[in-house]
Amino acid sequence: MLRRNVTRGAIAVVSTLLLSSLLVGCGSSGKSGASGATTTTAGKPSGPVRGFDGTTITVASLGIKGQLPANEWGVKARIERFNSTNEIRGVKLNYTEFADDKLDPATALSEARRLVTEEKVFGLVGDLSANNPAEYFAQQKVPYFGYAFDNTYCSNKPTKDLWGFGFTGCLVPDNPSALPDNFGLLYDYAKQKLGKDKPTVAFFSSDNQSGRNTAKFGQAELVGAGFDVKLAKGILPPPPISDYTPYAQQVLTADGGKAPDVIVCFAAVDCIPMYKQVVANHYQGIFFHTLWSDALIKAMNGSVVGVQWANPTDSSPAVDQMKADLKAVNPDQAVDIGVIAGYFSTSMFIDALKIVAKKGKGAITPQAVRDAASTMTFKLEGLVGPTTYPAATVKSPGCSSLMIDDGTQWKTITPFTCSSRSFTP
Repeated sequence: MLRRNVTRGAIAVVSTLLLSSLLVGCGSSGKSGASGATTTTAGKPSGPVRGFDGTTITVASLGIKGQLPANEWGVKARIERFNSTNEIRGVKLNYTEFADDKLDPATALSEARRLVTEEKVFGLVGDLSANNPAEYFAQQKVPYFGYAFDNTYCSNKPTKDLWGFGFTGCLVPDNPSALPDNFGLLYDYAKQKLGKDKPTVAFFSSDNQSGRNTAKFGQAELVGAGFDVKLAKGILPPPPISDYTPYAQQVLTADGGKAPDVIVCFAAVDCIPMYKQVVANHYQGIFFHTLWSDALIKAMNGSVVGVQWANPTDSSPAVDQMKADLKAVNPDQAVDIGVIAGYFSTSMFIDALKIVAKKGKGAITPQAVRDAASTMTFKLEGLVGPTTYPAATVKSPGCSSLMIDDGTQWKTITPFTCSSRSFTP
């Protein structure tokens, strides 16, 4: 499960989900200690390639291991198929570990340095850190692919200069020039269910800088979608919270002393006790969040969730392939947010690697993979994407599905679809 706050589009889940966004400025750690294959392709620097010995590329993960431990199974599932089917002839992927950054910037930097200098990783897949040392990764030429839990995946205008690539693009911008249509599906559902053209909504998140930014941007997205916003604020203090009652009451009286038609929670796991409180107060409206997980079926019964991919409960070629890949490495592991993050981001890395490999194995370097990713479009047909770079450095593509917890499963309300609408912050 996820920790507190964090991303904002995770209607993004974990659309969202998740942690405080924070750009960590880091100094160089010195030489990377790279060793491996020698590049010979014209126009490429000759010399050893860190993490690639000519036949095997070594990768690892970094991030919130305690919250999303199944991330590594998603990575392993995609790598197993890559290796077993020889997707790039003569090249194998070696996955070393899921390094835990413990949600701490200093730990994230030290673990990043260890992975680069000691493990000599080529790049990162399944990156779930909210504290990526972006300057260090750029200095050491380390491409990283993940869920985009921090603003190192973002820029104010499209750029090819980043080293981080999210399978749904930038989720936690500091000062965005445009915002995606994250709540269009929710608006359509609320309008139909409630019979109102302008449903009222209360949006809440955590009371920290990331949560306040989330509320500010969320308000613009909700207004753009068609809602009448009665509350958009970071209200939940840092943990531990001994009593959620006053915060639930603030939300339940947001519409001039009465409950709003819709409540939107972007406070990660704090959405669970908040939902319990509003249910205890006989709330009859729509409670929306981004905590998609089968483990929460009982706890969030009756709530609505939005994620940036298709419902894995529904069969499709891409979903069936993902489940088959997962079964090959761990038959007992269910598809959850961790699996999704690891599988999607590794698929994205592989797509970039394939672009480079068309020029021959001698062309494969971390820099080349980064350059390929910076201009490519990633998608798994009907499951996630398309996420097009470099435009995705500014905002996510506005693709999502809407589901309701019917007490036994997450049932699709609106199938996976993409919106081209965007809003001004």
